[in-house]
Amino acid sequence: MNVRLIIQKGFVAMMAAMALSSCDMMTEDLDDCPTGLYVNFVYDYNIQRADMFKDHVGGLTLFVYDESDRLVASKTMGGSQLSKYGSYIHFTEQELAPDHTYRLMAIAFQNDQLSANGAKYRLTGNSIGDQRQQFFINLDHKATRQPDNYFYVSNATPLDTLWHTLTTVTTPADSMPKQLYPALLTPAKCDYSWQRDGSIKTNGQETVRVVSGEPTYATLSLIRDTKHLNISLREIDHPEQVSHEDYDITIIDDNTILDCENNLVAPADSVVYRPYAQWTSVVESDGQTTADYSAHYDLMFNRLRYNPTTQNNAVLCIRKKATGDVIALFNLPYILCQGRMAYEIYNYQPQEYLDREYDYRLELFLKDGRWQEGAYLAICVNALAWAKRIQFVSL
Repeated sequence: MNVRLIIQKGFVAMMAAMALSSCDMMTEDLDDCPTGLYVNFVYDYNIQRADMFKDHVGGLTLFVYDESDRLVASKTMGGSQLSKYGSYIHFTEQELAPDHTYRLMAIAFQNDQLSANGAKYRLTGNSIGDQRQQFFINLDHKATRQPDNYFYVSNATPLDTLWHTLTTVTTPADSMPKQLYPALLTPAKCDYSWQRDGSIKTNGQETVRVVSGEPTYATLSLIRDTKHLNISLREIDHPEQVSHEDYDITIIDDNTILDCENNLVAPADSVVYRPYAQWTSVVESDGQTTADYSAHYDLMFNRLRYNPTTQNNAVLCIRKKATGDVIALFNLPYILCQGRMAYEIYNYQPQEYLDREYDYRLELFLKDGRWQEGAYLAICVNALAWAKRIQFVSL
């Protein structure tokens, strides 16, 4: 046999071996012939309008439901997996049967919340075989009614941050840059707009079709449900007579249960949220002006609903500890959504603003220790150094 023929046969054998190894020796993280379902995640439904998934989310579980809404697969990722943009979860064709349609749902947290003290979010109906309609997220609260007739959410620690699924967007395989997948996937572009009926219109779809022998790429957009509020109390006439120990600050709502669609399921009874931190700050006197005291309170609570009527809205209640008298009572969603005026260019609707924003600040100026004529409230937007002042008579 001549040398040229030997070289040709050797070359053909080498190419055949390379072809086999490229598609038969696939792994989940390095794959020359990608197949199955690849899912990555974004959290850009926020007031900054930027993807903050990598910087905020600490752990996530993806649930996959079949055509009959039965849970058929789930995977969890966290830690180092979330340390870079483009993190994804991959289901092989052995894990998810191809040529079927699936519905995706993701639930994310900021910390390992089940190992911390205080109230926790607990998932139910999340076992393989469960129907999607059986899935609920329940926020812990005391099982017995307190003397004031309410159930209380523990304030031993801040609530962990909860994200739910907003929408799913698929990307055609031929649109995914070949040099990026599967080591780093490009999130699909998610668009959002609010309708007159209060619903969110997106470019997403409810289901994903997994194709045999081809990769299917999907992006899940998340919405943040857990909110933070800082309240500062000051006294107009007697600034030196303010201490955080003088007041009880509570939020009363019926928002402890969320379903698979991220809808709030109203329980039979309301719950009370209390500050997890409170303190008094002092700006000392310079000899010519009186020292300025401010009482501060940090609270966290679950997703707020905005109802144009006064029904079913969360209530912010401030009481004088010494007497138990209510000195101020506010429709909390109505007050907080006034901050949307700082972003007039986007024309946010009230519920959209409440869902995008997650860090609120209120400054309450009392008159003789009460919310009355002469008192006022400042709604602050920290990122823009913006504030709106509402006089007592305005409400």
